[in-house]
Amino acid sequence: MKIAFAMVALFAIWPFGSSKQYPMTAASAVPAARGTVIKVEHLARPASLTPSANAYLVWIRPNGGDAFKQGAIGVDSNLNGELKTETVSKDFDVFITAEQSNSVNSPSDVEVLSAHVSGR
Repeated sequence: MKIAFAMVALFAIWPFGSSKQYPMTAASAVPAARGTVIKVEHLARPASLTPSANAYLVWIRPNGGDAFKQGAIGVDSNLNGELKTETVSKDFDVFITAEQSNSVNSPSDVEVLSAHVSGR
């Protein structure tokens, strides 16, 4: 598998405000990827995955709830990207999946990064 380097910023804002960093866990498909809920680095391009994908989507799953899509993360020519989103949840999982399309309504099983965020 070819690993391309990308930096993606994911900025999660919740009502309690916090500067605490929440590390994300990389899947075996992208072992070099690392990051926090704010920023990830060394994330392979979706087309480099096996099987290949067309997009990365960000999802939030409130504690005990269903996951809902926050949006797609695209990268520019410098392999940088950003997604700003808000949630009223104080206890949730945030994760990134590789998808065949931006229009899917539920996450695939190809989860590449994940973190649990708790304001409690």
